[in-house]
Amino acid sequence: MNMNSKKKGNRYERSVAKWFTDWSGYKFERNRAGSGAWWTNKDASSDITCTDEKHAHRCKISIECKFYKDIKFEHILFDKKGQSIIKFWSQAVRDSERVGKVPILCMRYNSMPKGDFFFVIDGILAKAFVKVLSENHITLSIPGYSLLVFMASKVKKLSSYDDLHREVKKYIKSK
Repeated sequence: MNMNSKKKGNRYERSVAKWFTDWSGYKFERNRAGSGAWWTNKDASSDITCTDEKHAHRCKISIECKFYKDIKFEHILFDKKGQSIIKFWSQAVRDSERVGKVPILCMRYNSMPKGDFFFVIDGILAKAFVKVLSENHITLSIPGYSLLVFMASKVKKLSSYDDLHREVKKYIKSK
């Protein structure tokens, strides 16, 4: 990875952390520890971590960020090797399972509208996004998962972090 790609990724992670802070009212920050394999903090499961002293230990979401030149949803249909979206989701799931959390994948590609990104969740959390489901979204069926893909701008406008947090807690208790 060249330095510009690393800077681009770091900048994107900071913007996603700010987005989650604005949306939730709790402080989220980029995890500076690096790759998930190196983390020792039990709350640090992926790229973005809740650092708010009132919420950090209750926060059960694991946020993975990916910013690539392009992201091709059609590769899922073509069954191409190297399907980046499936690889991204698999990493998000692995990291979240390691610490007993639920994954959220935030993806962005070059030339997307500034400040927006794809917000990807497992369909098990659909109840938290009822209003957003009435808007444009994509449902991806991949082996083992039914994913919902929203624009982050719609999520922020039409749903609440509290609803998401409630659904995540219900899901974790049901496991």
